[in-house]
Amino acid sequence: MPLEVDSAKPIDALAEVPDAGLPDALVNDLHPLLREGEVLLGAATSDMLVTGDFGDACLVITDRRLLALGTATSRLAKVLELPMAEITALERRRFRGCGLLEAHTRSGAITVAWFTRAHQAGFDKAAELARSLLGPPPASHLDKAPSPSGRRSDGPDGDLQVCARCGKSISPKVGVCTECLDSRRLMGRLMGRARPYLLPMSVGLLLMLLMAAIEMTQPLLTKVLIDRVIPDGDLRLFVWIVVAMVAVHSSSSLFSGIRAYLMGWLSQRVTHDMRTQLYAHVQGLSLDFFDQRQTGWMMDRISNDTNNLQRFLSEGFQDFIRDVTTLVIIVSIMFAMNVSLTLVTLLPAPFLVLLTRRFVRRIQPLYRTAWRKRAQMSAHLASVIPGVRVVKAFAQERREIERFAASSRDYMNAHVRTSRKLATFSPLMHFTTSLGFVLVWSYGGWQVISGEAVTLGTLVAFISYLWRFYGPLNSLSKFSTSAQRALTSAQRIFKVLDSEPSVRDPADGREMPAIRGAVAFREVSFSYEADVPVLEGLSFEVDSGEMIGLVGPSGAGKSTTINLLCRFYDVSAGSIEIDGVDIRSVTLASLRRQIGVVLQEPFLFHGTIAENIAYGQPDATHQEIIEAARAANAHDFIVRFPDGYDTLTGERGQRLSGGERQRISIARAILKDPRILILDEATSSVDTQTEAVIQEAIARLVRGRTTFAIAHRLSTLRNADRLIVLDEGVIAELGTHEELLAKQGGMFRRLVDIETRSDPTAAIGA
Repeated sequence: MPLEVDSAKPIDALAEVPDAGLPDALVNDLHPLLREGEVLLGAATSDMLVTGDFGDACLVITDRRLLALGTATSRLAKVLELPMAEITALERRRFRGCGLLEAHTRSGAITVAWFTRAHQAGFDKAAELARSLLGPPPASHLDKAPSPSGRRSDGPDGDLQVCARCGKSISPKVGVCTECLDSRRLMGRLMGRARPYLLPMSVGLLLMLLMAAIEMTQPLLTKVLIDRVIPDGDLRLFVWIVVAMVAVHSSSSLFSGIRAYLMGWLSQRVTHDMRTQLYAHVQGLSLDFFDQRQTGWMMDRISNDTNNLQRFLSEGFQDFIRDVTTLVIIVSIMFAMNVSLTLVTLLPAPFLVLLTRRFVRRIQPLYRTAWRKRAQMSAHLASVIPGVRVVKAFAQERREIERFAASSRDYMNAHVRTSRKLATFSPLMHFTTSLGFVLVWSYGGWQVISGEAVTLGTLVAFISYLWRFYGPLNSLSKFSTSAQRALTSAQRIFKVLDSEPSVRDPADGREMPAIRGAVAFREVSFSYEADVPVLEGLSFEVDSGEMIGLVGPSGAGKSTTINLLCRFYDVSAGSIEIDGVDIRSVTLASLRRQIGVVLQEPFLFHGTIAENIAYGQPDATHQEIIEAARAANAHDFIVRFPDGYDTLTGERGQRLSGGERQRISIARAILKDPRILILDEATSSVDTQTEAVIQEAIARLVRGRTTFAIAHRLSTLRNADRLIVLDEGVIAELGTHEELLAKQGGMFRRLVDIETRSDPTAAIGA
């Protein structure tokens, strides 16, 4: 929301505006930016920097200037300053998921702000406010609607959300607001995951309390040894003290080992359950969930976040309970021994607590920045490593090394800033704890020398307890950081677990009957985003066993039509029927089991060729796999490998050529024996000779099946029973190959002419 301030109010009134909507820290940052006599008119916060990257940003409007503030850390800094006198017009451009504000000057256009859709309303008002200072804009600078592609290539993908509590942006790399974690609810929910293991948890907690109690007897034994045994020369008591010390250490070690095993097993078990449940839940989500997230993001949730929880459950949380218990026992014993010496011992404690709280507030933004930089580095690796062939093909190794080095350098610098804070905090903590020892030795030593109630044994016991006191206190000071990291991971995991699939089974769980193959689209409309329709009122019917070719320019809706038929997405309006059954009324599994798909870029899993062919039919016999490979013209090249059908394909099938991967994909579809077949550009990425072999396999595959084929080479659709020509989400033409080819000036004929001119070998005869 924009911050609107009356122009007659001084800047000091800014902090008193009830609906300012800006954090106090940002309000304070604005004060030194204003010049004498300059009036603040308004501001709009954003979740994107002027560069188009994610980060906290703010556009400030005064009566003299536009100021762009932004940073990827916790403090905003001025990155752009533009005098109002130099601005001729403001242009607000909206794209799919984001937008920008451009200021036009005599020297050219300057981007002054990027924003996501979540902040669009604020920037709409900010633009109107700024324009009121400039006068009416020229006609050429009117706001522009989204381009047909819907997204600017140099802008970030997807929307960001805004925290409803604090108003700060939530980066998709993080997924949650780290400022407003509901720690109590999250901790309760996390502990709820361990409820089935309540017995080992209770045993582990009991052993920990016993350990803490047993370990606290060691200083008391030392006190007795110094105050009674040594002065009196009591040999018998000396033996009992030694035996007691051995018993203390041995029992403590035994209980420690048992507890470590129990809690380690428990944390691993809880994490395993969460990891497998998370993976199973992700498998059940719809494609639109994956459309909005990178592969690296999902891997981070399933791997790194669950590992963070494992470390917290096995180390951090247990240490927290142990430290609190230890502190309570130590303070209770010390008060029972000597109240005045205990009070002296505790003198540095309030300072340590205040110092720790202040440090945590300052270090947490630095940790968040470091985590964000690590996520960016991981995303870079996840993007580049799978595309290493492209990198080498274009000789871009040096460029990618430099890009990764820059990302790694940012990560390093973020940790260096964190280390700088730690380098200040740790010595200060050490000095404070050392001061505590000096105080105890001074006061306690004086009382011992002066013959007061404190004995030498009591003083030594206090020093021993003091060592045990500051250790847990220092550990507790670091607990908030590990807890913050773990709770952030838990929040992100639970956010995924709480995500509901947009495409789901019907409530009655009705199964799809055996498909004959009749398909009907009835007034189907669909859009990936509400304001950008992809299909509008699409209607056609397909008979059982008919082959339909889907034709049209890029973005016409061909792949979307196929996605809707597979029910990867649900229609926005209308319905799709197979054999008269609305596909939304049957279970997804029963529908997709009877549909086979051959993609333009066949995806092979890391495994053997036989395992990939049998992916859709895991119980297929070896002979059935071979027959499917023969039908797909794949058997001959498979048996030429030394390991034959046991040959490993490599990651994504990289050990095979494109044509070989495609034929294995066709064999996979043949073995599945689908009633409806979808060929999505199945031969567009292979050479002409390989295409002929694949087309021969496809001809056998489509026989007797309802088939939808999308083809890059229009000549491959000559054998289709009918062609559907799509243009901007509607049917432009419908007919046989010959009928559409005979239409002079028709869209299909134009596409054929364009293809013929670009590739004469692809000429299509009537």
